[in-house]
Amino acid sequence: MTNKAVEEIMGAYTPVEVKRIIHDHSNDAFVHHQDTKDIMSFYKEHNSDVHHWLLDDATTFEYYADIQQAYNKAQRGLEEEDRFALQTYFIRDVIYLFIATVCYDLAQSHDLIHKTYKEVEDWQLSIDLEHRKKQLQVIDGGKS
Repeated sequence: MTNKAVEEIMGAYTPVEVKRIIHDHSNDAFVHHQDTKDIMSFYKEHNSDVHHWLLDDATTFEYYADIQQAYNKAQRGLEEEDRFALQTYFIRDVIYLFIATVCYDLAQSHDLIHKTYKEVEDWQLSIDLEHRKKQLQVIDGGKS
């Protein structure tokens, strides 16, 4: 069974962006999921896949449970409007945890964790160059 949410993240983030996410731990690193509307759209489309992924990973589950517990405590006694705003932050944090987990797995599977940014950039450029060569070959009718 394929997790569509994982596929979308793997297709959206470049190796350099993956490296930045796993090393910077900053919300700014989630470059394709900055806008609340984008985050909510992703959540709406993939919430089941996201939650199953977070529940199935033993290490990530601890973070996920902590986020859920903090959210539950924080919403007590809030007015409806304030609870909605808090829920928006909760969903963003869940999505960011999911993306970070996918990126870590991706980085681990491609040996990016211990590579320098320069090494990752060079690898990404070589991938981009190969893709571009293939595009040009198709445009040129397959001539080598």
